[in-house]
Amino acid sequence: MLDRHMLFTLVIGVAVVNGIFSPYLNVAIPIVAVLMPEIFPRNPAWVLFFSSVLVSSGTLLFSGVPAAVHERLAPDGREAAGPMWTWLAGAALLTLPALPNLAP
Repeated sequence: MLDRHMLFTLVIGVAVVNGIFSPYLNVAIPIVAVLMPEIFPRNPAWVLFFSSVLVSSGTLLFSGVPAAVHERLAPDGREAAGPMWTWLAGAALLTLPALPNLAP
């Protein structure tokens, strides 16, 4: 059985896949080009990197909301793995639009 730490690692992996292959990078690129720190050059590699980080962080944030509600409402203790499964399912649902970009 998967414990909470392994499930958290899977959630992060799914979020990273979504950040790299998401079709919403086109939305994140102009936002990142404006918000990027001044110490980094404004070349396409850095902009693409930070937009990928933005989409990955958004995936973690938005998929964590149902998991937090589940953890709050569940009668189990804080060590239960149910909210982590909810978080993984939410991240997987947000990653579904990125799946066609995985195929060569």
